[in-house]
Amino acid sequence: MTSKTPRKKKRRKLKKSVKRGCLIMVALPLLIWLTPKAVDWVKGLGYFGEVPDETVTVLPVDLAEMQHRIDGLFHETLRLDTNTIALEVRDVETNAIVYSRNAHRLAPPASCMKLLTAVGAMHYLGTDYNYVSQVRLKGRQQGETFHGKVRFLFADDPMIESLEPFADAICRQGIRRIEGEISIELMRTDTLRAHASAEVWDIPYFSLPILLKGEARVKQDLQYWMASKGLKVENKVVAGEGEERIVYRHETPLSEVIAPMLIHSSNVKADALFVHLGRMSRCLPMSDFSEDWWVRPMLLRVGVEEWDGFVINDGSGLSPDNRLTAHALVDILQYAWQQEDMRRVLLDEALAIPGHPKRRGSLVGRMVHPMFLNRVFVKTGTLTNSALSSLAGYVRMADGRWLSFAVINEHSPVGESRVFQDKLCRELVR
Repeated sequence: MTSKTPRKKKRRKLKKSVKRGCLIMVALPLLIWLTPKAVDWVKGLGYFGEVPDETVTVLPVDLAEMQHRIDGLFHETLRLDTNTIALEVRDVETNAIVYSRNAHRLAPPASCMKLLTAVGAMHYLGTDYNYVSQVRLKGRQQGETFHGKVRFLFADDPMIESLEPFADAICRQGIRRIEGEISIELMRTDTLRAHASAEVWDIPYFSLPILLKGEARVKQDLQYWMASKGLKVENKVVAGEGEERIVYRHETPLSEVIAPMLIHSSNVKADALFVHLGRMSRCLPMSDFSEDWWVRPMLLRVGVEEWDGFVINDGSGLSPDNRLTAHALVDILQYAWQQEDMRRVLLDEALAIPGHPKRRGSLVGRMVHPMFLNRVFVKTGTLTNSALSSLAGYVRMADGRWLSFAVINEHSPVGESRVFQDKLCRELVR
């Protein structure tokens, strides 16, 4: 008797589990089908605070109350030097100042300097601008031998990681031997380095893309790839018959440089773009070449009228000697908002979004509450050695209106400055 009892209990348990499983299989689809209808019914009763679209009424945010809440942030028990916090908030449509505190105080903007670089590039180059690198041939081909001139034209493209595709392009023409001249024409012949006032290791050589490593390294890499593809070269002086033809063209859209520069705060891409803007100038003789020729006209264009004290050493914000104001950063954001194409690039592709799986970038671990998703679009900035943190961008308020803002925390622990900035964003979106 004792040996049979456990078997009976096991059978009973099995039967119950099967019944439960069958019940779930029947009830779950029914529940899924009924849930939306039940929610719609509850919404109709007004329990969700929603009514049909044609009668939706969204109350405007009380700006006075919001200003009072922001004031309260300066009195919370954080180890912040509140006397040096620079903050400005504006309505993007009216340009009216919603909140301002030390907004004209000069301070290092840290990586928020990249906003000036990005907007300047979109203004001077155009949002549809492309970096273009090419392989061109001029001559005649006999079997696998090409007699003529081969030209490699390289832009200072910070997105090209390897020159292998350029060597491949020649092989795809059926060429295995070149008898003639090979020329390599570079927009940038020197190596990209951090500004002298920044730390040397801020832009390490090993992390540079190939076209920013200098002429000698570019030539070395190209020779390596051509040899690895079995291309043999015999240098000869030739006329180069016929018309020059493009056998390979590599294009990188400007937005593909700006996006990682802002979302992931790439210093390499920012400084490369800053110098590229200077090299693209056609209005200055080469003897007067300056990498930052475009900066002052750009700031004047966006509405910054006072230059006294501004220092723009680089495009990345790595230099601790840079000086800008929260007011100027907001001027830059306001200008970009008024240009539809710039606004689209910043909102749709290039600014970091808290909680977004692909665009949170330097915001990882910050503003994780769903209330921030698709309502906060920002650029972060940090100079740890200077105890400085910054944040600037756009927020969408609860009533649908948009604000631009910039905040610079100086002489304060970076971690606690970020807490302050996150709380500020919470007050702006709530």
